[in-house]
Amino acid sequence: MKTINKILASIGIGVMALGTGSCVNDLDLMPSDPSQITPGNFPDDPMGYMDRVLADVYLSFAVHGPNNNSQVHDFDGGMSTFQRAIFNLEELPTDETCWLSTDDAPMNALSFGPVSAENRAVFGAYSRLMINVALCNDFIQSVNNNLFGLKTEEHYAEAEECVRECKILRSACYFYLINFFGNVPYADEHLGMGKVAPQIDRADAFDRVTRTLEEVVEQYNTTPGKARYGFVGKDVAQGLLVKFYLNAEVFTGTPRWADCVRVANDLIAAHKGPGFKGSGLAHHYLQNFAANNNQLAIGGTNPVNEILWVIPEEYPSLKSYGGSTVMLLGWINPDLATNYFNAGNGWRCMVAMEQFTRKMAWSDAECTTSNDERLANWRTSKNGFAIENPTLNQSDYETNGYLAVKLRNYNMDDNGNYDLSFRPPFNKDDYVSCDWPMLRLSEIYLSAAEAMLHGAGSPVDALAYVNLIRERAGLDAWQQSDLSLETLQDERCRELYTECTRRTDLIRYGKWCTGYTWNWKNGVASGADYPEYFKLYAFPPEVVSQAGYKQNPNY
Repeated sequence: MKTINKILASIGIGVMALGTGSCVNDLDLMPSDPSQITPGNFPDDPMGYMDRVLADVYLSFAVHGPNNNSQVHDFDGGMSTFQRAIFNLEELPTDETCWLSTDDAPMNALSFGPVSAENRAVFGAYSRLMINVALCNDFIQSVNNNLFGLKTEEHYAEAEECVRECKILRSACYFYLINFFGNVPYADEHLGMGKVAPQIDRADAFDRVTRTLEEVVEQYNTTPGKARYGFVGKDVAQGLLVKFYLNAEVFTGTPRWADCVRVANDLIAAHKGPGFKGSGLAHHYLQNFAANNNQLAIGGTNPVNEILWVIPEEYPSLKSYGGSTVMLLGWINPDLATNYFNAGNGWRCMVAMEQFTRKMAWSDAECTTSNDERLANWRTSKNGFAIENPTLNQSDYETNGYLAVKLRNYNMDDNGNYDLSFRPPFNKDDYVSCDWPMLRLSEIYLSAAEAMLHGAGSPVDALAYVNLIRERAGLDAWQQSDLSLETLQDERCRELYTECTRRTDLIRYGKWCTGYTWNWKNGVASGADYPEYFKLYAFPPEVVSQAGYKQNPNY
């Protein structure tokens, strides 16, 4: 743990005390007394050490800290959970949604666009990502420094697998760090104790992380193993590579479309057979966002594993203010929670922007009726909500935008029917029983199609991939003449809305700063262009001052 604290201190992050121990029953990650398991215990019980400490690494991707204590100092713990920290920076400044509550000033400010370097939501996201990087590195170093304690082949195999998983999780953090901050501090297991993580060029960071992921995938090719529910493995490593290669031109200046297609096609091929038309996709879109969606995750009980990377959040075994909790309760009011969504609370904090809403496949001009099954849980003017966004004030919640809700806290079958006779558990104030899908196979299909349209594959194959997505949603298949980069961009928006891809996508499309606007963009009611520097966030000032890093331009 000294390693973690020294790394974090070297990059200017203030953290609460971090525990390194937990007991684990699959993914029921409940923290225990950290004094009970330390690197010194490794030789006595290698398997126990790896299981318990790896559980704490995963726990830091699901909740805000062991024993319900925030790991991020001076920022709301619930808002610093991994998914929610990413959601704040990836979705709130876009056309998809906003945060209405002025009580949560950092998030509300993001809804209007550029924020100062002192914005605590940016601080919280940066801190969460770097804390998780440090946890992964600390685990890898502990294992590598105690290899003498591995007495059997089983121990070695377990150590290799645990190290691979931490490298994948660390790479996921670096996708968002590179994405949000550009030239980032880079720390891996080779960083010595007390050393300052060097700030390296964005393209260099991209190369290091993608090289690590490619090596991990190759290791899985030679040492295949059965995927475990709630853990990361080959599928997530490949999925992250697809995300990196899709955005390579933004991150490095050099496109990698062919690599995107190569990895995506390999991942898609591994999943073909079950599911919608043999695609590996769930039979119904909203199964991915139902209370029993854990069955669709890698290692789950359903042979269709559309959810490549899942963050377990099922109440009451794990309680999180990120993921499914914020992605359901953030949209709805208490009345909807009680009477439709099987939840105990609704926060009334989020609404959809009108321009995004009108991109959906509505059958009428009023945007109330659609054959698109992805919109089944939306609340529209039929339910008393207005499509316009006049103020972004929480007091105007019902007249300030539609509710773009995906989650519903009931089980769903392959035909898209909710089982209303069974009520999965929820907390009377907050938590629900849906896991959160961080990465789905449908994103891989759409990413491959986009790369193909950039010349890395056949437009015919791209059309086939996109039509699987459309037909699964209940929409008509497109003809070849219907498919272009422009129409694909909107279909990607319809499929992946609010899943932490929108800002990244708009930057890649060249529509983030100019060329497309929406209500309240850059603080203007009818929308205005963002300044170019807003393609990157500012490093928190304490990081710059304490670690001596170079701040991003114009902050």
